[in-house]
Amino acid sequence: MRKKGTIHKAGNSINVGIEVALGKQGDFFVAYCPALELSSYGKTEDEARNNFETEVAIFIEETEKTGTLEKILLRLGWCLRRLPEPKYMPPKKIESQFLNNSFQYFTENVAIPC
Repeated sequence: MRKKGTIHKAGNSINVGIEVALGKQGDFFVAYCPALELSSYGKTEDEARNNFETEVAIFIEETEKTGTLEKILLRLGWCLRRLPEPKYMPPKKIESQFLNNSFQYFTENVAIPC
């Protein structure tokens, strides 16, 4: 059974919590993650969150397929510790001019293939 928000592949994955900002802009709710430079939107908060989960899954699957996942994460300011066991660490909280005071943060758990 596939767990929601988890990317499965042959081999191991690393679970990482990433901060996502969620707020209303105009008629839509927007979910934005500065650590991955990904966003989504929906008519409701739940729709924006679900669409964000889909965007993250597509991002990880496509960059894993093309062999660019690690390169992109490092370019975005992520750190990779290889020993004693692999661990990805997202960049510290990034402030964005895109966000206003009405945005709230939540943590999305993501499984990154290693």
